[in-house]
Amino acid sequence: MKNRQRLLSALLVSTAALSLQACGNNPVTTNELIIGLECNYAPFNWTENSANEFTLPISNHPGQYADGYDIQIAKLLGQKTGKSVKIVATEWTSLVPDLAAGNINAIIAGMTDTEERRKTIDFTTEYYHSELVLVTSATIANQFEGRIISESEFRTFISSKKVISQVETVTDSVIDIFANNYGAIHATPLSSFALAATDVSNGSVDMMTAELPVANSIVSSFTNLGIVHISQSILGESQAELGVSIGIAKGNIELANALNKALAEISDSRRMELMSAAISRSTNK
Repeated sequence: MKNRQRLLSALLVSTAALSLQACGNNPVTTNELIIGLECNYAPFNWTENSANEFTLPISNHPGQYADGYDIQIAKLLGQKTGKSVKIVATEWTSLVPDLAAGNINAIIAGMTDTEERRKTIDFTTEYYHSELVLVTSATIANQFEGRIISESEFRTFISSKKVISQVETVTDSVIDIFANNYGAIHATPLSSFALAATDVSNGSVDMMTAELPVANSIVSSFTNLGIVHISQSILGESQAELGVSIGIAKGNIELANALNKALAEISDSRRMELMSAAISRSTNK
């Protein structure tokens, strides 16, 4: 795998909690967006070691900078709401607790609005909607290049195959559909998509689930992997959960209204441009 900073160092991960505690000592004001994200989920977000026109500094990791689609959306939201933007990097599983604790006031991290998460936090409208794909060996993927696997073909394709994804994600939960309805084996989810991709690359599992933009970034780094497109009808109701929204604290109606208004002013074509550019930057690292 090319070194694109998708895998944060063990030191950064281990110190994230301490940094967030320091952030939590400062109350979130209405004049700022303190945004939590992994900085490890290209093309939605990733880490750079130097600043450029696309990045924002990571407040709890001096000398490091965040780039990606999420960052460009955050910049636009800051401009449209008149709020300053502050980026806080933390682990995926810490995002919702940090929001509930007031360490951050928004999650812009490729997170899906689900019923389970709504028990703890609220969400804005979607700011991106994607397609679920499978990442597997390039040898297998090449056999299906240029076409979409139908449901009948999918049953044979996925049966007895080990499928993995990142823990506590929609892309992991849909594997239960594959296991229950088509005979797949749901492998134990890992802490990041990068680690899941490594397991596919070394043959520990057969394939992984990912949103298409993320899959594109993965196969640009793992040259022995490829993408298989499947009929989205296979996902059933889960297909509707492939959109991503901004997480906000329960009952923060003022912020929800401000962000929804700002999102409505960003056209679909502009969003597609931002995502295409983010994919290009992440795959050329």
